Amino acid sequence: MDFVNDRSWSCYPQGLRATRRAFLQTFATAAAASALPQAARAQDASAKISDEPIPGFPPGGFPRGSTRLSFNENPLGPSPKVLEALSANGLVEAHRYNYIDPVIDAIAKHHDVPPKNVLIGCGSTEFLQFVPWAVLKDGGNIVLPTPTYGWSAGVAESMGREAVRVPLGQLGTVDVAGLKRAMTAETRILYIANPNNPTGAALDQDAVGELVEALPEGAIFLVDEAYHDFLPDGKSALDFVRRDAPVLVLRTYSKAFGLAGLRLGYAIGPDAVIEKVKSVWWGDFGINSAAHIAGPVALADQDHVHRYIRIVDEGLDQLRTGLKALGGEPFPHRAPFFMVDMKQRARPIVRQLLEKEIFVRDGSSWDMPSFMRVSVGTAEENDIFLKALKKLV
Repeated sequence: MDFVNDRSWSCYPQGLRATRRAFLQTFATAAAASALPQAARAQDASAKISDEPIPGFPPGGFPRGSTRLSFNENPLGPSPKVLEALSANGLVEAHRYNYIDPVIDAIAKHHDVPPKNVLIGCGSTEFLQFVPWAVLKDGGNIVLPTPTYGWSAGVAESMGREAVRVPLGQLGTVDVAGLKRAMTAETRILYIANPNNPTGAALDQDAVGELVEALPEGAIFLVDEAYHDFLPDGKSALDFVRRDAPVLVLRTYSKAFGLAGLRLGYAIGPDAVIEKVKSVWWGDFGINSAAHIAGPVALADQDHVHRYIRIVDEGLDQLRTGLKALGGEPFPHRAPFFMVDMKQRARPIVRQLLEKEIFVRDGSSWDMPSFMRVSVGTAEENDIFLKALKKLV
């Protein structure tokens, strides 16, 4: 198989862009009361941005003490119990290859699934990378909303496969009907991030079930639940896995558990899907010794996760109230981040914040040039951001 040597998609969030015209047209055709401001709807799709894109990581890394509201990280950090376990055991056997069964067993028990239906890896991104190799090697396409966390679509295109992108609907919500229309007999992967990144909108369980029912023969539904703690009613696509539907659910320790730097994630699916993914899975080479120690301890400390959720809910209120007072229009969804329309090109604002060592995301990467994506930080970090923004706008 000939693979296209193009990795432009691989550096999130660059690449995988819907055309600005297609994305904004979707919003513009929504109801007149749509929350997308007139400035964004009127943005010329062909307008060229003169200044250079802002990199995700600043050259040389983030300055110590900077305000990092750009990568949807848990501002609380890891559980104290995890830090204690790492201090006691995390590096003692770093010279040995680690044994992954205890981590798999802990995950399986937590979710009430058999261990044979769990795969672990180097963050959930490992599976976003590998699943297209397993499923699309003999042909087919991937269908997904846009904009979203489109890693798997980039992999598919690097293999020479088609990625069929369906623009989001009003307020950045996933267009379920549009996804159903886009699927054909050629579709082998349907992908959603739930809640969706970058817009934060989530599908409820009925909508997920509707997509499961619409899957073509031989297709799998890849559901990325990196932010599953904020799903409506706490429901998860794991319910469909337990019914033996062709669904593969991805989870990560990078968000609610505060372990982004340790790179640990997992996939849960029915037997047939797991066996297919195993053909390209790294097995026990996907995680390191520290992640091996931290995984079960983090999973057991649900109090830490609940503290994080409270921080997010309080921070969403704080940030949205402050941004509305400054003329911004934030999306209303419940996630540890949100998009806010600044009614003007956001990149210059983001660049000025960067100079103050305050980091948020410029929406141009998702063809939303008047938007910023803001991650929820601590109350103090949120306040630093709002005070600096007030001086700029």
